[in-house]
Amino acid sequence: MSNTDAMEAHASTAVVEQEKNENDDVVMQDDPDSDQSDEEEEVNLAEIKLLNEKISNSPYNYQAHVDRIALLRKCGEFENLSSARHKMKDLFPLTKQLWLEWLEDEQKFAESEDDHQKLESLFELAVKDYLSCEIWLEYIQYSIRYIGTSDGVKKLRNLAERALSSVGLHVLKGSSVWEAYREIESAVLATIQPQPGSITTPEQNDQIIQQTAKVGLLFTRQLAVPLLNMETTMVEYEEWWKDNGDGEIPESVLQSYDKALEQMEELKIMELALESAESPKTEEYNAYIEHEVKSNNPARIQCIYERAITDNCLNAKLWMDYLKYLTNTLKSGPIVLSAYKRSVRNCPWVAKLWVGLILTLERNNEPQNKVDEVLNEALAVGFSSASEYLELWRCWCDYTRRTHEEKPEEGMTVVRAEFKRATSHLLNNVLPGFNENADPEYSLWIYWANVEARGSQGVEEARKIMEEVMKHPDARLNWKIWEEYYHLERLHGDLTHARNVLRHAVQSSAADDGSAESACEFLVRFERENGSLSDLDDSMKKVEGRMSKVIKRREKLVAFAEERQKKQGGRKFDKNKKPRHSPNKKENRQATKRNISNTEPQENIKRKRTHSPNKEGFKAPAGLPPRFVKAKSPEKTIAPPPGYKPDKQQGQENESPTPMSEDQPAQATITSDERTAEGDKHTVFISNMSYSVESPEEKLKIMFGCCGDVKSVRVVRDHKGKMRGFGFVTFHQIEDVEKALNLDRQPLDGRPLYVSRNTEKSNRQKVFKYETKIEKHKLFVSGLNFATTEETLQKVFSEHGVVKSARIVVTKGGKSKGIAFIEYENESDAAQAVMKMDETEMDGFTIKVAISNPPPRGRSTTIGKSLGQVERGTTVGSRGKGKSQVTLIPRSLQSSKVIKPDKIGKQEKDANDNTIPSKGLSNKDFAGLYSNP
Repeated sequence: MSNTDAMEAHASTAVVEQEKNENDDVVMQDDPDSDQSDEEEEVNLAEIKLLNEKISNSPYNYQAHVDRIALLRKCGEFENLSSARHKMKDLFPLTKQLWLEWLEDEQKFAESEDDHQKLESLFELAVKDYLSCEIWLEYIQYSIRYIGTSDGVKKLRNLAERALSSVGLHVLKGSSVWEAYREIESAVLATIQPQPGSITTPEQNDQIIQQTAKVGLLFTRQLAVPLLNMETTMVEYEEWWKDNGDGEIPESVLQSYDKALEQMEELKIMELALESAESPKTEEYNAYIEHEVKSNNPARIQCIYERAITDNCLNAKLWMDYLKYLTNTLKSGPIVLSAYKRSVRNCPWVAKLWVGLILTLERNNEPQNKVDEVLNEALAVGFSSASEYLELWRCWCDYTRRTHEEKPEEGMTVVRAEFKRATSHLLNNVLPGFNENADPEYSLWIYWANVEARGSQGVEEARKIMEEVMKHPDARLNWKIWEEYYHLERLHGDLTHARNVLRHAVQSSAADDGSAESACEFLVRFERENGSLSDLDDSMKKVEGRMSKVIKRREKLVAFAEERQKKQGGRKFDKNKKPRHSPNKKENRQATKRNISNTEPQENIKRKRTHSPNKEGFKAPAGLPPRFVKAKSPEKTIAPPPGYKPDKQQGQENESPTPMSEDQPAQATITSDERTAEGDKHTVFISNMSYSVESPEEKLKIMFGCCGDVKSVRVVRDHKGKMRGFGFVTFHQIEDVEKALNLDRQPLDGRPLYVSRNTEKSNRQKVFKYETKIEKHKLFVSGLNFATTEETLQKVFSEHGVVKSARIVVTKGGKSKGIAFIEYENESDAAQAVMKMDETEMDGFTIKVAISNPPPRGRSTTIGKSLGQVERGTTVGSRGKGKSQVTLIPRSLQSSKVIKPDKIGKQEKDANDNTIPSKGLSNKDFAGLYSNP
C-alpha cells in the first residue's frame, strides 16, 4: 500500500470515529423525537391488540394476519412475531415476500444446531408453497455452510439438483439457479487445487479431472435449456473451454444449444405477452400452457403450470387442470399428493379438490387416519352449494367401502356407520343450511341399500333403508327411486316384495310427469313375465283405476289452463282498474245506478254524460258546479250535449286568461302525439327524477348526449306545469338506445335516474336486471359507511384484481343503503378479495365481504313451504309478502294447522286425486275442485 493510500485510510477512520462520538453525544442529550416514537409505539401496540381480537373472532381473515405480522416486525416483537407467523402458516400458504422476511429474521437469531435445524425445516416449507427462484437461491446460499462438514458437498449438490428440477426451466429466472450451482462446483474445484509449487498425486489429479468435468457438464446441461440470456452463458462456456477443454467444443453441445435457441425464439413471444398483459394474465398463461403441451415435455409443462399457479393461486379451474394433467401423467406419487395438498390450501371451498385429495391419498396407500383428517378438515371449511357436500360424502363412502367391504362383520359395521354419518349430515346439517336437498334422487341411500344387500344381514337391512327413504314425500312421487327399489328386490330379494314395490309405485308416482305411466307399464310387464293370471288381473284393475284418475286429473288441469288463458287473452289486464266487486259501498251504489240506467232512453244517457269530466276539445258550460269540472284526459273527446253550442265570448266573460311567459313550461298534460311515443323503439323511458331539478330537458340532453344524437327530450308535467318525475328521450339511431340503457341508475342531481325500454304502458313491467343466482366473480359487501363512495370501493378492491364495476345500492332518493356489489373479471380475484377484505375496516366501519349469492326471487325461502307447508291466511307473491296482501281462501276452508310434509303424499292419493295446485285459483276454479269428476 502506498503512503497516499495509508493516509487516506487513516483519515477516513478518524472521520468515522468522530461521527460515532458525535452520535453518542446526541444520544446522551434529550431527544425531542423520542416522545414521538414512544407515542407511535403505543399506537402500534394498540393496533396489534385490536388485530389479535379480530383474528380471534375471525381466524380466516387473511389481511388481519398480514397486518399483525407487519406491525409485530416493525415493533421488534420477535417472540410474538414467530407465533403469529406459525398461526398464519397453518391456515394459509404464504407469499414469497412473507417467507423471505421470515427466513431473514430467523437467520439473524440462529446460533445453535437446533436453531439451524428449525430454520432448515422452515426452508423446506417455504419452497413447497409456491414456485420461487428467490427462495431456492436463499436456501442454497444458506446451505453453503455445510461445505466444511462431512457429506456437506453431497448434501449441497442434492439441494441444488432439487432447485434445478423445480425452477431450473423458468425461462426468465432459471439461469440464476444454474449459475449458483456452477459457482458451488467451481468453489469445490478451487478447494482441491494443489498449492503453487506442490506436486499433485494421481488421486488428486483424478479428483481435479472429475470435478472439472462436473463444471463442464453443468454448462452443457444449461445450454440445452431455453433460458433468458443464454447467449451470455455460451460466451462463458467458450472461455471456460479454452482453459479446460480439449480441442473444439463437442458437436453435440452445439446442436443442443442451437435447438434451445430456436425454442427460445418461440418462448420469447409467450414471455412478451405475459409481460405486457395485466393481472391475472389467464388467457396468456393458457396459451403458454397449450404451447408447452404440444412440445410434450412434462418437466416444462409442470414448470409453466407452477408459474401460472403462483400468479393465480385462487383460480380453482387452473388448479383442476393442473391436477388433472399430473394425475393422467404420473397417476400417483409425492408430486401429485403435494399438488393436491397445496390446492386445498389455496381453494378450500372447491369440493372437487378435496375429492381428488382423498383419492390420491388412497392411491398412495396412506393410513386411514390421515384420510379421515382430510374429510373433517373439508367439512369444517364448508362449500358454496349443497351438491358439493353430496360429492364429498359419496367419495368418502366409496373409500370406506373399498377399504372395509372385504372384511366380513367388522368391516360392514364400519361401512354402515359411515353411511349413517353421511346421510345424517346431509339431512340434519346441509338441508337446513342450504334450504335445499343435496340428494333429491336419494342416490346415497340407494347406494347404501345395495351395499347392505350384499352384506351379511342381506336384503332385510336394505329394505329398512328404502322404507325410510319412502317416508319422504318427494321420494314417493319420484318413479326413478321406486325403480331402483324394484331392481334391488329383483337382484337380492324375491318376486313378492318386487310386486309390492311396483304396486306401491303405481299408487304413489306423480301423475303430471309421466311417472304413473312408467310405473303401470312396469307392473303389467312384471306380471306378464313372472305372475299368474289372477295376479295379472289384479294388477290390471289397479292400473286401470289409477290411470283413470290420472286422466281425469290431467283433463281438469288442461281445462283450467285453457280457461285461464282464455280469460287473459280476452281482455287486457289493467292494474289501475278497481275490481268489479269493490268493498267500497259508495262504488257499489254507483254501480247499481249504472245498471238501472241501462233501461233509460238513449237521450237521457247522453244528457247525463254532460256532467262527465272535462275532455279535450270540449269546454264545460258556464255556471257548471265546480265538483263536475275535473282534470282533462287527452285520450278521448266526449261530444257536447244536444243543442249546446259553445260561445267564445260567453266563455271569455267568465274566464280571464292567464298570460303565459316565455319561461313558463308548455301545457301540463301529455298530448296525443306524446302518447304515440310509447312503444317507439328509438325512445327510452326515464323515471325517478327529482322534482327539484332545474332545466331538466337541458340536463337530460347533456346526460344522454354521450350515447348518440338526441332527437328530442320530453319531460311530462301536470296541468300546473310541475314536473311529474318521468319523461322520454328519443334518439335518431336505434343503436343509441342500447347505450342509453347503460345509464340506468346513474345519478341526476343526487338521485338515481331509472332508464328502461319504452314499451306501451299496459305492457310496462318492472324487470329485475341483475342475476338471482350465485355469481362467483361478484362480491356482496355489507356494513359500509354511508359516506363511502364507489370510487373508494373501486380503489380498495382493485388491489386484489381487475374490478369491472363497483355499485353501491341506493334508495330512490339516492342515499346509500350501506351495501354494494363489486364485480371482478374472474372468480379467482373475487375469491382472493373475500379472503383479504372480509371483516376489515373501511372508513371507520367493519365491512363484511362474501360471494354474491342472493336468495331465489319468486320462491319461498323455507324448507317447509317448499314441501307444501302453508301458513294460515298467507299469500306470498313473487317478491315476498306484501303489506296489504290478504287471503282469498274462505275461512271455512282455512286450516289452523300447518300441513306436514309426510301428509302431502296422502293428498296425492286421495279418492278423486283433487290436490290443490300450487298456483293461485279463482273462486270458480277453487269450487270446482270439490265437484265429483
